[in-house]
Amino acid sequence: MFKPPKKPSNWRRKHEEFIATIRAAKGLNLKDGGKLPPPPPPSYDPDYIQCPYCQRRFNENAADRHINFCKEQAARITNKGKLAADTKGKLPTRTQYKPTPVKKMPSAGSTPSPSSRLPQPSGVSKTVVET
Repeated sequence: MFKPPKKPSNWRRKHEEFIATIRAAKGLNLKDGGKLPPPPPPSYDPDYIQCPYCQRRFNENAADRHINFCKEQAARITNKGKLAADTKGKLPTRTQYKPTPVKKMPSAGSTPSPSSRLPQPSGVSKTVVET
């Protein structure tokens, strides 16, 4: 069986970037309250594909799925902007509508008074019987 050739590993480059980042962070003294230095520039993996819609980077398989998804989302967002512009004329008529107030009938037993919400002694008194 024929296997596709493996891509050369770039672990050493990633490791050295990581070590450089850690060393730069160790040199900071946050207790003095000074400004933070700018973060190191992000490293770009040349194997990753950049999405033309959101500028994020993905491997080949994920890029194929994501770019289709992002394309649909971008189309939806632009359509929402067009719909919102069309409905701006309708909005004031909706806010002018005032529903008729509903008349509430006071009922004696339905709403407990604020004092009845407190714990009340029960009506049964405890009596001690001595023999």
